[in-house]
Amino acid sequence: MASNHFDASDRNRRFLRYVVEECLEGRAQQIKAYCIAVSVFNREPSFDPQSDPIVRLEAGRLRRSLEHYYLTAGRDDPIRIVVPKGGYAPRFEQLNGDPSPTLPDPHAVPAAETVRMPVSLGVAVLAAVVLIAVGLAGLLAGRNLASPIDVEEALALGPHPIAAGAEPRESEPASPRSAPPVAVTSAAVAASMTVVVGPFRTTGQSAEDGALAAMLTDEIANGLANRTDLPVRIDPPPTAALPHQGIRLSGSLQGHDAAVRLVVHLTDLATGAVLWSNSLDRPAGPEGAPTPQALAADIVEPLTAAHGPLLPVATARLRTKPTTSLSPRECAFLATGRHEIPPAERNALNGCLTSAASALTTNASEAARLWSALSLLQSDAYRTERNDAALNDALAAALRATELEPTSLRPLTALYTAYCLRGQYAPCFAAGQRALQASPGNAHVLGDLGLWHVEAGQPAKGLPLLEQAMERDPAQRERLLPAYSLALQRHGHPDSTKLEFEVTAAAPAQAALAVAFVQMGRMDEAKAAATRALAADPDFARRAAREQRIQPLPPTLDAAIRSSYAMVGLAAPAGESVAQ
Repeated sequence: MASNHFDASDRNRRFLRYVVEECLEGRAQQIKAYCIAVSVFNREPSFDPQSDPIVRLEAGRLRRSLEHYYLTAGRDDPIRIVVPKGGYAPRFEQLNGDPSPTLPDPHAVPAAETVRMPVSLGVAVLAAVVLIAVGLAGLLAGRNLASPIDVEEALALGPHPIAAGAEPRESEPASPRSAPPVAVTSAAVAASMTVVVGPFRTTGQSAEDGALAAMLTDEIANGLANRTDLPVRIDPPPTAALPHQGIRLSGSLQGHDAAVRLVVHLTDLATGAVLWSNSLDRPAGPEGAPTPQALAADIVEPLTAAHGPLLPVATARLRTKPTTSLSPRECAFLATGRHEIPPAERNALNGCLTSAASALTTNASEAARLWSALSLLQSDAYRTERNDAALNDALAAALRATELEPTSLRPLTALYTAYCLRGQYAPCFAAGQRALQASPGNAHVLGDLGLWHVEAGQPAKGLPLLEQAMERDPAQRERLLPAYSLALQRHGHPDSTKLEFEVTAAAPAQAALAVAFVQMGRMDEAKAAATRALAADPDFARRAAREQRIQPLPPTLDAAIRSSYAMVGLAAPAGESVAQ
């Protein structure tokens, strides 16, 4: 790279740097046409290696540049870099021709092609003219209009962030299923899972009724877009083609004397089958009929909750697709969904998100979304495997996301999660406060920060946050009550804890009461509370264990609650695996 005698274009120098650095990082099997195209040549995420030969053509030029260099100025270099024909992962050869034992093995890369003399200038110019003519012909035919990314590539405007993941060509060695993917072809994008909102019908005939239904559609679409990583579309015109895969949320709005009845359906776009349905009756309040914002929240929050219908329906469908056909948004949805992710799937999602996020140079918001999802995926990997490298990757991705969108909730959530897992509580809580500014009163953020303040030994700050979170979103009580109970006991509030949890016989409350009694050393009462919890919900122990896996608490709190559960018979059944 430093030699003036290495005759290669700027982007072929980036090509060389990319493949060498990926190989040295142990990712040789991921060096495919797709990741080179989006990382080095700034191609769109929809790039199809089968129809666009840019990587093959430029790889040939790079090979000739290397061959020329090693025949001239680099003939005495002790180590040579070879990009073998039929693949793009480099091989490192010592001067005597033997592979260096200290360099990474590029994993069964085909042998190097026969050395050829560099082509003449006239042939190179002719080839360039032909390529330009072909490109212009495609534009004139209306096949591919130039995008900002295409312009960046043509002008070779500096290096592009390194990405991982690709789709193998037929001539390239195929990667195992567990390796990071992922080419997102045009067909895959067209078939990506989408949530279509509307129409919401109204029984009234007035313009006000129609406007209310339209506002409700807009508010629901806005809420879904903020609470899920799946693409969300407002109901398209009748002539528009609907997504091949996806689900529609629609229903009817009925008003009478300022009271509102709302009926909603979640249906399969392909078959029309109703997947979920619900009705809401909202009486008029002191200020009249409920607002569209309040009605939309009543729909979106239970729909997208951890136990709501959207997550399991979409997750089950996406997991039937090959990883190589997942769109970036689908990868983000799977990465941030509250479900167990086996290591092979996590590896594939990591490659998908890294590749897609790195390729986005003109859409900061979308790139920030993908970097955030990648950060949360790596944070979960650290929780599962206690891998410090994953935690470092989580923080790096979160910082990248917040650089792109400093005031957005997703990046800030990823940032405070990574910092707190590292025990860096000052920047964690600073990021958490920024997250609350981005989404005031957000119950999930309040709960997270409350847990981490308790973990950090700051119960006076943590307990009020946990109380606010459970008050704003009662669905969070099952997750937060045991930690809240434990924190109260550890910090001198035994009576208030007992009163708090004796008012209900529900299993989560009784389990939390059992934890409190364990902390006080009152084991008979703890076992009695555990017995009441299992009587109220015989499946509580198994379900609680799963929740602890998919929504883990901070490490110290998690360990203390697991230990308390084990003492009173609320531990997970032995032998359950992630696959089960």
